[in-house]
Amino acid sequence: MTNQQDTPIKGIFYLIGGVFVFSTQDVLIKYLSSGYPLFEIMFIRSLAAVVPCLVIVHFDSGLGSLKTKRMGAHIVRSALMFLSYSFYYLGIAVIPLADAVALFYTSPFFVVILSILFFKEQITVKRWISLITCFTGVLIILHPGSGTMVTAAIFPILSALTYALSVLMIRRVAGSESASTLGFSLVIFSIFISGGLGLFMGKGLAISNSSLNLDFLTRAWIYPSTKDMGIMIGIGIFVSIGFYSLTQAYCVAKSSTIAPFEYTGMLPAVMWGFFLWNETPSFGSLTGILIILTSGIYLIRLETRNRGT
Repeated sequence: MTNQQDTPIKGIFYLIGGVFVFSTQDVLIKYLSSGYPLFEIMFIRSLAAVVPCLVIVHFDSGLGSLKTKRMGAHIVRSALMFLSYSFYYLGIAVIPLADAVALFYTSPFFVVILSILFFKEQITVKRWISLITCFTGVLIILHPGSGTMVTAAIFPILSALTYALSVLMIRRVAGSESASTLGFSLVIFSIFISGGLGLFMGKGLAISNSSLNLDFLTRAWIYPSTKDMGIMIGIGIFVSIGFYSLTQAYCVAKSSTIAPFEYTGMLPAVMWGFFLWNETPSFGSLTGILIILTSGIYLIRLETRNRGT
């Protein structure tokens, strides 16, 4: 990134816009989770995202950039992202939206841990303090002793872990693949995988668990109403816009400046949860959320300062 490209105000607006788009998507999927299976929603959403993503690729890096010699890396990275989205959507269908978002925000900490394991990066005292602080916040949100909460919370935590693994994959292909191409490959992968899972379990599976809302995963596919079909198509368009906004944010501003603003997603999560589902975070949840956010912002600042980005 050159100095001429560093426009922090524009980057912040792009980032907050993308965060708000994905927050709106969370609300719509949580709304649909009571009537449709997860993979049907993901299949229709991905189909609706194909054309907008192609348009973005055309103006960003050109359609020629869709040709790649690193198909294996694309498949692995797309599989990890697909798992991340699946776990996250299962989480927001069961636990309060604000708690799910906060637990997903542990992903930067998983990135650090995995970087230490796979890339032999050094861990400093400051890193240790940040990691331990984050873990404390997670424990406070889970408030051990509440079996349902602890069990269901595994979904956003697994989402954060698989997302962190996908970030490490991006490091391997970032020099040769554009962000828009990575986004398009994810959309195509999602169509094939969610569609294939639909063929396998589209008639429904006899697996049910009220505390984990496994019906969201296993119920039979049904033809959506006109209204709900419109919502699913809208989600696909929203996702395309959100990816574009987030990509642009990191193209026009330094990551050290704008990355902490990703945590602004907590505000609409709390707002949507309260007004739409009467979800009022407990004192313990609020404390845990604040701890995760504070330690997360500190870790991002620390990492980007160390990398000079």
